[in-house]
Amino acid sequence: MGLTLALVVTFGLTACGEKSDKSDAAAAVPSVAAVVSPEPSSAAAPPPPSASASASPKASKKPAPKPSTTLKKQVTAGGDTGGAKPAAPGSDGVPATAAGTFTVAAGGTGIVGTGTTLVKYRVEVENGIQWGANPVWTTDKTAAEVERAIGAQLGWTMSAEHPVTYPSNKLADASWSFQRVSGEDFSVRLRLATPGTVDKLCKAVGVNTQGIYSCRYGQTILLNLRRWLKGIDGAPGVDFHANTINHEMGHFLGFDHMKCPGSGPAPIMQTQTIALNGCAYNSFPFTTEGTFVQGPWAPS
Repeated sequence: MGLTLALVVTFGLTACGEKSDKSDAAAAVPSVAAVVSPEPSSAAAPPPPSASASASPKASKKPAPKPSTTLKKQVTAGGDTGGAKPAAPGSDGVPATAAGTFTVAAGGTGIVGTGTTLVKYRVEVENGIQWGANPVWTTDKTAAEVERAIGAQLGWTMSAEHPVTYPSNKLADASWSFQRVSGEDFSVRLRLATPGTVDKLCKAVGVNTQGIYSCRYGQTILLNLRRWLKGIDGAPGVDFHANTINHEMGHFLGFDHMKCPGSGPAPIMQTQTIALNGCAYNSFPFTTEGTFVQGPWAPS
């Protein structure tokens, strides 16, 4: 009587709710057992399946590149001033002054973007602001708004995919990533403050903000509450928060001002709140095509 080998395939099962590991994977590989079949057969038994062939290798995830350096620099005192006439204190409902001290937004974020230079920024709001009928900008709300502008698709983080070269400021293939922090180790701090406090602190470094403008010095950006609440006169649709955050941050990244190149969107480093000179309002450094919008150099 002829004997035939038949294949009996058994599979290892994992109990519901248990995590499978390498031993489970090994159990899942078919095993071969030989039994005697009373049925005659002239066909040869197929070879057992290969355990190595049944294993599918897992693709390894490529880690995101990390910044190679952290921005540590002081900026020269400056402000984008001129053109607008300040409102009389209290006439527009904007709180004129407050305590002159600041509270830091708690917590922070992970690193946003994959640029080579990391910028650690801190967000603060002046204490004692009497908001009245105005929207209340808490430290958390202000921090979230800064994060939105910093992390926007067309923001400075796009430099990782489209590095920036601007010879006038000696920048070549530059790219940046950002992280909000709340401790003392920061590259720059952004302070939302009343017009009176901005005027006082900026005057101390030689900048006249006229009750309406912002200024920068050292590791500090002072954001004027009047513009923060009211935006740009005659341009209600402009994303002013992103405009001023990206512009002032640009100074810390190493840019001076730029002129309008003639038409199209204004460079983020143009003083758009003072004069457009043929360009259109633009609140972000890049276009949707990834082009860094730039124009001729101008002093800051």
